[in-house]
Amino acid sequence: MKTLYENATEAMQRSISLYLKLVSDTNEFQMFSEEILQDEPVKQLIMAGKALDYRNSTPAHCIQELGRVKAIKFDIERAVSEYVYENSRTQIEKMLEVAENISGNYTFLEQDSVKTHAYLLPVWQAALNISSKANFKYIFGSASDRLISGPSSLKIATYANDYFSSHKIDTIQIKERIERTLEGIVRDLVGRLLFESIVENALDNAEVPYLTEKEYSGIEGVVYTIRADFVIPNPDEPMAFIEVRKSSSRHASLYAKDKMFSAINWKGKHREMLGIIVTEGDWTNESLKTMSHVFDYVIPISSVKELATKIEKYLAGDKSILKWIIDFKISPNEAEPF
Repeated sequence: MKTLYENATEAMQRSISLYLKLVSDTNEFQMFSEEILQDEPVKQLIMAGKALDYRNSTPAHCIQELGRVKAIKFDIERAVSEYVYENSRTQIEKMLEVAENISGNYTFLEQDSVKTHAYLLPVWQAALNISSKANFKYIFGSASDRLISGPSSLKIATYANDYFSSHKIDTIQIKERIERTLEGIVRDLVGRLLFESIVENALDNAEVPYLTEKEYSGIEGVVYTIRADFVIPNPDEPMAFIEVRKSSSRHASLYAKDKMFSAINWKGKHREMLGIIVTEGDWTNESLKTMSHVFDYVIPISSVKELATKIEKYLAGDKSILKWIIDFKISPNEAEPF
């Protein structure tokens, strides 16, 4: 059986693919038809994006509901995540069934069962009421949901048997604890896969050449060489870079400072390089305004199609697209000592 993270990753990739297809099929989620809503995954994604219940709803009722909440902004993250949550909860039920079988409904656990069912680690963590994966590893040593060592599996089994003998294990509580783990997984996948996939799709449609972060080693800057989420067309002759970042209002100032220094580092080295940040989440207006004095474009994820068109024009020679030229260099002090 796949790990919970592996299963959620595959579900997220399927959901993203469906979302990208629907962007064009629905004119960016502005036009819906009963025909397209006949498909259950399509109906689920579209209705979830508008915070509507899709279960037991006919296509005609969905059209009526979508019209009723037309002013509500389509929530990309919620739309794509809904399928991931539903699919993952089915996976969790299967994991719980296996865990109950091999532990006699949480009464006894053998070392070999722990070792050969490493993917059940989130279940044991929840059943033993251990707050985090870090704490789990601190207590038991080398253990992950892909591989649990012999010594660690023995420690887990011994600890579990002591715990089971003195505690009544509540399956509902186990599900609630694993649900919190799942929420963390989905947040990670949204940040790692969803928004960058949307940017990638827009660049592909505009035929803009690019490399993603995993495809190159770094862009040389004044101070250091690091990678951006996207470099256009390549790191040897960079004409633009794109950073994609979701933030909460609580972290906006910190993220803005971090991203601005990276932009200054790169644009100081490459004077005609476009600096772009694509944002999602609850950034504060103050942070966005501050970044706009360094980045040439501060763009919401909903506007990446127009962004790709601007980049295409810039690569074709339209220099008016470039907003800022940054003069930043570090030179040794050549003054003679007294």
